[in-house]
Amino acid sequence: MRPRELVVLAQAGDDGAFADLVRQYRGLVFAVCFQQTGSFPDSEELTQEVFLAAHGGLASIREPEKIAGWLQGIARNLSRMHRRRAGMATLELPDEEAPSRGSTSAVRSLELQNLLHEALSRVTERSREVLALHYLGGYDYREIGKLCNLAVQTVRSRLHEGRAQLKALLLEKVAELCACSGRSEHTTRCVLERCGKESCDCVSRLDEE
Repeated sequence: MRPRELVVLAQAGDDGAFADLVRQYRGLVFAVCFQQTGSFPDSEELTQEVFLAAHGGLASIREPEKIAGWLQGIARNLSRMHRRRAGMATLELPDEEAPSRGSTSAVRSLELQNLLHEALSRVTERSREVLALHYLGGYDYREIGKLCNLAVQTVRSRLHEGRAQLKALLLEKVAELCACSGRSEHTTRCVLERCGKESCDCVSRLDEE
C-alpha cells in the first residue's frame, strides 16, 4: 500500500496503517536523528519520540503524499531541542552491569559496535547524513537524493567522502589501541598497513554499488 493511502487510513484511526508507516519510515527518522545528534542511543529514543509526536499530529497533515518530509521535519526539530537540552545539563547514568566471563564474543561485538558508532559520530554532518540514510535507513542513491534534494552524483560523492573519513578514523583508533597494548612500533605499522589495505579493498567494493 502506498504511503499516501496509509496516512489517510491512519488519520481515520487505523492503528495497523500507522504501524506500517513506522516500519516504512523508521530508518529515515533514525538517520535524520543520528545526523543531528551523532549518538545511536539518543537517536533510538528520539525516533520513538518522533513517531509518538507524529501519531498525535496526524490530523494536521494536509498533503499525505509528503509524509516523508513531514516526518523529517519533526525529527530535525526534536533532535535540535534535544541538543539544546543536552548542552544545558548532563544526565548522570548508572553504571552498566559488568558482562560475565562467558560472554567474550558478545563483549568483543559490543566493543566493535561502539568503535564504529564513535567513528560515525565524528564524521562531518553532511557525510553522516548520507551514510546514515544509506547504511542505517536502507535507502539507495536515488532515494537519498530525493529526500535530501541532492543530485545522485552528489550523494555518491558524499558517501565516498564519508567512507574515507570512517577509514581514517578507524585506523587512528587502531593505532591508539596498539599503543595502549604496548605493541612495538614495527608491529603497529604492520597492523595499520594490513588494516589499511583491507579498508581500501572494502571501500572499493562499496564504491562499486
